Amino acid sequence: MIQPIKVAILGKEYTLRVEEEIAPETIEIAEYLDSQLRTFKSAHPEQSDLTAAIITGLALTEKLFKERSEKVDPGELINAELDKLEKKLTDALV
Repeated sequence: MIQPIKVAILGKEYTLRVEEEIAPETIEIAEYLDSQLRTFKSAHPEQSDLTAAIITGLALTEKLFKERSEKVDPGELINAELDKLEKKLTDALV
C-alpha cells in the first residue's frame, strides 16, 4: 500500500509517496541525506543549497561506487575455496 510520508531536508518539508513497508527506511535515508547536507553547509555556509545538494550527491555517489568496486563476489569466494579443496583432494589421491 502506498502511503505519504513527510521528510525534512535543509529545513524544507517534502511529502513522498512510498510503499508502506519501506517508509521507515526512506525516512532514515532522508535523515542521513539531511545530515550530510548540513555538514557540508556548516563547512561551506557561503554555498547555496543547490550547490550543497550537488556536491553532497557527488560525494555520496562516489562512496557508493567505491563500496561497490571493493565488494567481493560471493561466487568468486566459493570458486576459490572449491579450487583449494580440489587441489587438496588431488594431492591426497596422488
